[in-house]
Amino acid sequence: MNVQTRPLTARGSTEMTPLVSGIRRYGIAIGAVLVTVGIKLVVDGLGPDHPFLLLTAAVIIASWYGGRGPGILAIALALASGVFFLVIGSIPVESDLVGLAALATQAMIVVWITVGMREARQHAQEAIVEVESARKELRFAVAVRDEVLRLWSRKVKGPLVGLESIASRVLEALQREGYRGEAIEPLHELVAEAALLRRVTAGWTEGGPPPRPEDIADHQP
Repeated sequence: MNVQTRPLTARGSTEMTPLVSGIRRYGIAIGAVLVTVGIKLVVDGLGPDHPFLLLTAAVIIASWYGGRGPGILAIALALASGVFFLVIGSIPVESDLVGLAALATQAMIVVWITVGMREARQHAQEAIVEVESARKELRFAVAVRDEVLRLWSRKVKGPLVGLESIASRVLEALQREGYRGEAIEPLHELVAEAALLRRVTAGWTEGGPPPRPEDIADHQP
């Protein structure tokens, strides 16, 4: 019974996450406007005397923390708050339509700029995450490469050097004895190829610089 209940609970919490996030974002927009209205009501000179003052600050807070939708909601609430302060100040709304229009225009510009900055910040954070992920992948690739090179040094390079040395001694012995048969040419190629491979891979395991092209060319058969 418990095995069946846990997946349902996990899925339900996953489905509720966007809802909770939306409630939080729009709640911040409503709360920012209410706090601003409360400050204007408490502080003398910020209410009916200046009905539109500080309302844009609530729009900035709502758009930065909530995004475009909460910012637009804050604009509507800010305009309603401006009308409210006009009414309690016995100021006809028709006499300050220009002020309301200016508040709406200013608030829309603020939302546009703030949302743009918020999205740019999110993109920058995503880019940082991608860069960090690429760094981790690079470190893993370097670790794999180093392990392969260590394996090469322990398992392959030693026998290769021995093979080169043995082939060189055999070739020298045959030449000292005056042998001029068909085996001389393959032995020359074997020594040259082994020397070339050892030369090319020397920097991989010894930490030295890679071989120069002319050094590699010297060992071509």
